[in-house]
Order: sequence, then structure tokens, then C-alpha cells
Amino acid sequence: MKYFFSITLLLLLSCKTETEINTNVTSQLLPNNKLIKVLKKEKTATQRGVFTHTNYSSTYSFKYQFTINTNEVIWKNKGSALPKTIVFCNDTIYIKYLQKKSVPYQQIRNDTVNQTKYKDTIVEKYDKFIDNRYFFKWFGKTFWSSISKEKYNAKKSSCNAYSIPNDDDFKNLKNPKKGYVNYEVLKDSVIYHYIFRSGINWYKGEAVSFTVKNADPKTFVELTHNYAKDSLHIYHKGHKLRKRDLNSFRILDKSTSADKYGVYFDNKIMRGSHGPSFKYIKRNYGIDNNQMYYFGLNFYRVLRGVDSRTAKILDCDTCSDRYVVDKKHVYYQGDLIKAAHVKTFKNILYDFSKDDEHIFYRNDMIKEADYNSFHILKESLEKGKVTFTAADKNNEYGYGHNSELVIQKNQE
Repeated sequence: MKYFFSITLLLLLSCKTETEINTNVTSQLLPNNKLIKVLKKEKTATQRGVFTHTNYSSTYSFKYQFTINTNEVIWKNKGSALPKTIVFCNDTIYIKYLQKKSVPYQQIRNDTVNQTKYKDTIVEKYDKFIDNRYFFKWFGKTFWSSISKEKYNAKKSSCNAYSIPNDDDFKNLKNPKKGYVNYEVLKDSVIYHYIFRSGINWYKGEAVSFTVKNADPKTFVELTHNYAKDSLHIYHKGHKLRKRDLNSFRILDKSTSADKYGVYFDNKIMRGSHGPSFKYIKRNYGIDNNQMYYFGLNFYRVLRGVDSRTAKILDCDTCSDRYVVDKKHVYYQGDLIKAAHVKTFKNILYDFSKDDEHIFYRNDMIKEADYNSFHILKESLEKGKVTFTAADKNNEYGYGHNSELVIQKNQE
């Protein structure tokens, strides 16, 4: 009886998937005499009981594609994207389209459940048509390349823009005007959504959401994924930053910002810095009216004693912006190389350098090195956990996993 009931229940609950596909084509002659043909393919997948024919669930998706003058221009393979506007310029064609994106907005936690809730929002995207075909367009290929909103708007203002026929498929989706990734502005409050990685499931994003304290929704503006402001305060990752000047505040990169009070690294003021004059020079260096700085992955250094008027980043094939020289000093990633002679200093390879008397590794002089016989090996030698890249008549020189210099007696 038990088995009979189980089999009966299984048969009753068994489902099959029914898929329905509809295709619609709309053609329209644009005012510039270009014929645009829009194809929309709709797919509905229904989970239906085999015996009961009950509709347990349905999913709906759509895909648009369009062509200009038959196959002169083709736009497709964008998933459930909604084409909105096409811009014809002398150089090429540009498009604005909308895409649906799921973003986290609530994390539910208790002793037994960790659940992230998501909501759909709309993001605007912009593409440029690239045509690399040649010889009567028989050979080569075409593709669409993503561009910024600013570049698209500039092209739109000076070229001919037309609406693309569509069914306005996103009209019933909540919050279609402004998508969010971290900050969500509601009528009476602002919510910050933070995604983090945890435990063995590091590849799965979990979301934590909280109300931004004292934020003014009427004047709140998201500046980047992490930074925002309202009429009174600057915020970072949902928390108010103390003593920031709204009028002069500027974001330099994801770790650095500045205002009239100074420059901030990881939201801590850099002592002696001058915010209004600060600027980056190359990738890892910054300068203001007071000091020069080297920026590493999670740190910064002030180049002590540097003459910023004569300072320059050493330009060589293997330097990778490691070295700065001024009229009196040489620096390695912001640290002074005390014994270096400026006039004769040069890089040998990566972290090895020399002047007319000394050999250096990073910012330290290698006292054991024999100057006249020191050379870079043609091929690096791997010995255990150490990679040896240089040698002289007495020693081999390399580095371990922590990049500290390793010296070993020459075995030859």
C-alpha cells in the first residue's frame, strides 16, 4: 500500500515542459531613408503536470535583433535587451538599449537560513558599430563595442537619432528609471547593499543591506559604487565620512579622494597632503604642492626629501615605474636608496640596479656583490623555492616567495 501511494503521488506530480516560441517582424523606413527591420522572438516555457495538466510555473524571455538595409548593419545576441534609440553619424552608427539586471536588496539570516533576496532593475547601455569589412564587404567582420554614456550623448547631440520599434517590454518592471548596485534611494530613506564573499563558497556573493543613517533621499546622489553624497555629507560604503568639504570633494580612484582639507587614502587623511593641488602622475605616483607619493596595492609612501621640481620617474624597459630620481636622490617605490649616485644610476633588470660603484636590490645596496663581474643570468635558475636571476664570480642572487633577496655561494 505504501509503495502504491508513493508511485501514485509521483505520477501525479510528474511534470513536462511545454515551450512556445513566437516571432514577430516589424519594418520601418526611417526619415534618413534607411530601412530598419526589427525581429522579436518570444519564448514561454511552462512546467505542466503530465496527468493533471496543472500549470506549476512559467518563464518568459525575449530576444530582439534588427538589421539596417537588409544586412548592412546587424544587431543581435544581447539576450533580453530592449533596443531604444539608434544614432546615425558620419563615422558609424550608435545604439542605446536597456537590459534587465538582478541586484541584491535583502539578506535574511537566522540559525538555519541564509537567504539573499534579489530584485530586477533596468540599466542603460551604449554600443558603437565597428565595421572591419573590405573588398565590397565580402571579407572581414563587424561587431558592436561598448562606449560610455557621455560619448553616446555627445554623438546623439550632433547626429541623427531615431527611435527603434519595440514593445516597451520593461514598462511594468518596478523602478525602471534608475538601477542601483550599492545605493537604493527610496521615498523616505536610502538603503546600502553590500556584497561580500564568505566561507568555502567564496565565489557566491552574499548581500547585507542596511539603512544609511541620516541620509537625505531628496538630495542623495550615488557618485560611484561606494561613494555617495547628499546636501550635507559624503558617504562611503553606506557610512558617513567625517569632516569632508562637499564643494571641493573629488574621487581620485577607489582608494583615494581629496578635498580642501587634504588627500585621503582608504578614507584616512595623508599627513601633510594638499588636496586642491593633488594629481596622479603615471599609475603609482601622485604629487601635490607639498609632497610626492608612491601608491602600492594597500599602502602609500611619502618620498622623503624629494625635490618635486626636478623629480622624474625613471624611464626604461624593465623599470615598471619602480624608480624616481631628482637632482640629489634615487627612490625605489618611494623608499630612498641612500648610497645611490644620481648621475650614474641606472636599472639593470627589474629590482636590480647600479651606479658607478654599487649594486642594489630594490632600495638596499648588495654589500656582497662583486661590481665588475656582476651580471644578469641568461636564464633564471629555479632552486627549491628560490629563483636566481643574477650572479657574480662569488655568489648567485635571487628571491623567494616574499621577494626578499637570497644570496648563495656560487657552486661553479
